[in-house]
Amino acid sequence: HPQMAGLVPPRRSASTAAAAAAWRYAAASAWGGCHRRGGATEPPQGRLTGSLLSAATAAATGAALTDSFHRFSPLRERCHKTDCLAATVVSQEARAAPARAGDAALLAQLKEATALLEELTREWEGLAADGRGSGGDMAVTGLVARDNDLRASLRGFPLGDPSETTTVPRHACGDAVVAAHGATTAALIKAELARAEWEVRSSQVLQASSFNLTSSLVNIALLRLRLFDIDGSYEKLQDAVASGGADARLGLLTRYTAQLKAPRHADFLLECADRGPGNASRALLDKMRAVFLKSSYTAKMVCAATKAGSMSEFIFVESRADKLEMGLLDSIEEANPMKPDPPGKLQVPTDLVDLVRIFLLHRVLPLARLCQLLGPDVLSLLLRLRVVQALDGDECRIVEPTEAAAAVAGNNMCCGGFFVVSNVALWPVEDDLLIATDFEQTYSAEDVEPVMYLSEDSLALASGAPRVKASSVLDVCCGSGVQGIVALRYYADSATFVDLNPRALRFVRFNLALNGLSHKATGMYTGSVYDALPVDAGPYDAIVANPPFVPNPYGIASGGGAMYGNGGNTGEEVLAAIVQGAHKMLKPGGRLSTVTMAPNVEGLPGRIEGWYAAGTGTSTASFDALVFRGKPTPAGQYLPTSTSVETHRYQEALRDVGMETISEVVAVIMAGGSGGPNAQLAGEPRPDLWSDQVFLRTVVQNTAADTVGAAAAPASQRQPPPQQTQRAAPAAAPAQRPVDNRGREGCLPGFQPGFFPGYATGPSPGWEETSSELERIALAMAQPPLRAQR
Repeated sequence: HPQMAGLVPPRRSASTAAAAAAWRYAAASAWGGCHRRGGATEPPQGRLTGSLLSAATAAATGAALTDSFHRFSPLRERCHKTDCLAATVVSQEARAAPARAGDAALLAQLKEATALLEELTREWEGLAADGRGSGGDMAVTGLVARDNDLRASLRGFPLGDPSETTTVPRHACGDAVVAAHGATTAALIKAELARAEWEVRSSQVLQASSFNLTSSLVNIALLRLRLFDIDGSYEKLQDAVASGGADARLGLLTRYTAQLKAPRHADFLLECADRGPGNASRALLDKMRAVFLKSSYTAKMVCAATKAGSMSEFIFVESRADKLEMGLLDSIEEANPMKPDPPGKLQVPTDLVDLVRIFLLHRVLPLARLCQLLGPDVLSLLLRLRVVQALDGDECRIVEPTEAAAAVAGNNMCCGGFFVVSNVALWPVEDDLLIATDFEQTYSAEDVEPVMYLSEDSLALASGAPRVKASSVLDVCCGSGVQGIVALRYYADSATFVDLNPRALRFVRFNLALNGLSHKATGMYTGSVYDALPVDAGPYDAIVANPPFVPNPYGIASGGGAMYGNGGNTGEEVLAAIVQGAHKMLKPGGRLSTVTMAPNVEGLPGRIEGWYAAGTGTSTASFDALVFRGKPTPAGQYLPTSTSVETHRYQEALRDVGMETISEVVAVIMAGGSGGPNAQLAGEPRPDLWSDQVFLRTVVQNTAADTVGAAAAPASQRQPPPQQTQRAAPAAAPAQRPVDNRGREGCLPGFQPGFFPGYATGPSPGWEETSSELERIALAMAQPPLRAQR
């Protein structure tokens, strides 16, 4: 039965344009091209055929949703109104969304279905191994029928079948319908899990010889993955390996769950949790960095060797690794004496290949090979820090650092026969910097908030921020610390780092040590924006800030659920708080450089003036601000959502807050002067602003830097910023390779396509036949022997 058999290829469902757009993006994302599964191919009907729900509930739902689907609420006032853009730090609890027409009927149907599914789960859990229920009657057939009917009733749900959602939602959501839809998804998966676990329990008791225990355990592991129970999934896969059976999915899934589990360990980068690595560790990290630089581990060489258009192609690497690895291997073809290399052919160091494979493509290497690359002392340090994780055998057993280090010390030529995978991505930045972050697979949960990978916005801010000499820099929302570290490398004497996520500061300490810059860090603080700083902190010559900016009204979008992505209802709540407090933290003439995805960008200068005025308490406070922007994208194409119900409600919510377009932005604010507030758009919209490194370095960086000195000058002496589109790039600049922007919409911080591997295609159908066989065995065993009957 396809709805109960695990994970199957997606079939298109839903009937609105928004739902169809969500399906297109979701189908190109996780699971090797599918983030959802199953579903009806016909449009939803007014009456849900075969439903166990009440007829009144089903009829009311159909009638209400016919109106709801075709209702377009009038736009409210545009986003530049201050009531739409609260200047407060985003709360961890999502605001409650307003109720909409038809919500009561939708909620009634979802809650009734959830209650019935929870009851079904309890019955599967209480079922005896022989298939008898609490009353002593054979119950399997009845449970199967009820399960089928429930799923059939939900298949035509107007906002999308809850069983199509691959994983349970984890983000706090203030939209009651989206939250209830997620609860139904969770109930469906738990009911399927309870049934699968009963099958295994029954087969073991009844000793059914035809039962494939290994595949059933893999099925359970997949269901636990869908519930984000990584530990439980890993344990079931280890049991599956121990069972001795065969399943084509097993080897790849064991590696995958090990890769998910290892970075979440409490001791991950523990040595960097307080004061950072000691002197001995720093010396080893210096040695490690020298190995990378000797192997030409730079952004330019990595992109050339892998044939990547830019480092952005390494973000959602699970879906692109094969292509990038093929380009990498093509670049190191063995020399052919009969065919000399053409002049100017790229010479790729052999060691670079394996460094890229493990630290960017997330591939597995033999532990002995990494030992050969880095040396046993450096490798032992990385094992202790859990930067890399040793794995044992086909089951990918996670090897404790002490055991792995002992194997390295015992024989560094074979290292115990272990394999190794990296728990961090190591990004080459600028000419000689290395920045460690979490891989995008590290998902947001109660126990772990991931530290964001280096995306286009991160690299754009690093390139566009003015490089004017500064004695002190503050990196707000620092994440991995990349902005402050770039500042220390090129123009700052000291830097202070602030982030709400404690895990981020572990990465900052590691990255500072890796780049030999620990001595320049004057403070690292956990907390919200400026509130985290000591009372005597500042003022600073410069502030760099890459705040969360995903617009996520009422917490609807799963793609904005991570701490580093959620920018509040309009995406600007953290940015507003940063601008409000900037006047206290900047010296006269100091500058705040920031990056965001701005709604209705034409109104952004006015909003910046309003935020700054709110912080100073006066509307006449003097400052200058330049807003460089990309071409606006219609808000309807911005989809950090993973289900049709999220997409539908998200689009309604964007209309509620008045969002019409969204644009890439790099902005620089200069404090001081005497001419009052002066925020303005710089030039015309620039296509692909964030990926246009030539423009960012030659225009944004230099124009903003030129304006820094002007900020302190009298108003009569100030010159307006030039029209940036009229300034040509240097003739010697290399031509930019086209960037593959397919699937770019929705590829946002927090949304993690690639969480599940494409090879996890799920078990083959036929579980009902298995259940029936187990029931027949139980009945046969319950009959008295033939001789006794005579």
